[in-house]
Amino acid sequence: MIIHHTVAPADTDATPNVWEDDSEIFRAMRDLQVERPDLGLDIPYNFVAFAQPTHLTTCEGRGEDRSGAHTKGHNTKGIAVSFAGNYEDTDIDPDVLATQIDAVSAFFHWLKTNASHPDYGNFEPMRNLGSLPPSTRMVFTHRDFKATACPGQHLIIKLAAVSF
Repeated sequence: MIIHHTVAPADTDATPNVWEDDSEIFRAMRDLQVERPDLGLDIPYNFVAFAQPTHLTTCEGRGEDRSGAHTKGHNTKGIAVSFAGNYEDTDIDPDVLATQIDAVSAFFHWLKTNASHPDYGNFEPMRNLGSLPPSTRMVFTHRDFKATACPGQHLIIKLAAVSF
């Protein structure tokens, strides 16, 4: 898994990284389809996770069985899950994100054990990482592969405390 953030926050309100209703999520998914024409008119991530006040909504982008357009050189070897929002400039309530991280962890487990692709569980773990550290992890962030702010300083801090 390669964690990203979309950089596009929810509608400007008091909780910019929390999506209050499904209509905001549907609009954000449609926007992601056309936001990066250089990456193809599609959502570049395999899945997009939207933090809502009481739960996490995970939307299918390219799905688990299609190459993404998220991390150059690693799109065929890693599934991209992007947290919707801008986690570089804006933080999220730690209590809200704690439940979301647990849900993403459960989602990762589902992908590994029950996803529909017949090769799941049989992939050689991130074999194209070469000398990029850390070679024993299964969950990475975009900045593990490229000098970038993605997935944002606030999300990095929270992810560091999680064991996937």
